[in-house]
Amino acid sequence: MPLFGAHLSISSGFKDMFETADRINCQAVQIFAKNQRRWSSKFIEKDQIEDFVESKKNSKVKYVNIHGSYLLNLASKDQNVFEKSIENIIDDMKRAEFLKIEDLVLHPGNHLGNGENYGIKRISQGLDIIFENSDYGNILLETTAGQGSSLGYRFEHLRDIISYSKYEKRLFVCYDTCHTFQAGYDIRNYEVYKKTFEDFDRIIGLKKLKLFHLNDSKSDFNQRKDRHEFIGKGFLGKESFKILINDKRFKDLPMILEVPGDVDEYENDLSLLRSLLKT
Repeated sequence: MPLFGAHLSISSGFKDMFETADRINCQAVQIFAKNQRRWSSKFIEKDQIEDFVESKKNSKVKYVNIHGSYLLNLASKDQNVFEKSIENIIDDMKRAEFLKIEDLVLHPGNHLGNGENYGIKRISQGLDIIFENSDYGNILLETTAGQGSSLGYRFEHLRDIISYSKYEKRLFVCYDTCHTFQAGYDIRNYEVYKKTFEDFDRIIGLKKLKLFHLNDSKSDFNQRKDRHEFIGKGFLGKESFKILINDKRFKDLPMILEVPGDVDEYENDLSLLRSLLKT
């Protein structure tokens, strides 16, 4: 069975977060390790690290990942933004090391009119600097919806970012169902689902797929709009998720909700997902 879970807040502390995760039956959790809307934040303290370690030990959660800040843009030509993005990610990697969290998820970046080729190479350059300054953990590049000048909406973008890096072994992919659907990758029936993941395997390789973000879509197919919806209530529909979560190739992977709403609604969607599993 996949490790189902949700993105949860740590605003009330790690103990409260893990208690919430257990209450709504999460086996996987995604967090922001600091304020995602500020460039710099106070570093994690020793008692917080101890709280995380102890709380996780007593929890049923088996997997935790960190999601990077919304401010980041490794594709930026602006050197100040580029360097601040690198510093912010290195800081998250250090937090991850202290908490023994292996995976940090990032949106690749926006080229802002400088072209996709420039942006892809710039991202790889930034990732190499980050890895040179951090010996611990992996970075998971998230598939994007293709809004504006964002990169990562084509599987080829992610393939090239990974291949241009000197640290290919530490780079993986997070597959967001809403984003890829909006970018033109359909999974609403078995035939199109099969083609989408054949393309993913051919272009990137399934061995690089380490995490799913499970989100339905408020917008219809291939609109390039990043608008998440509750499972089964959007244009992807229940059948898409039923096919995905019963794919035996992904039976051990974490699958994390980023749907709108609050914890009770996460619990409802987690229950729905489990009801779609074939026994």
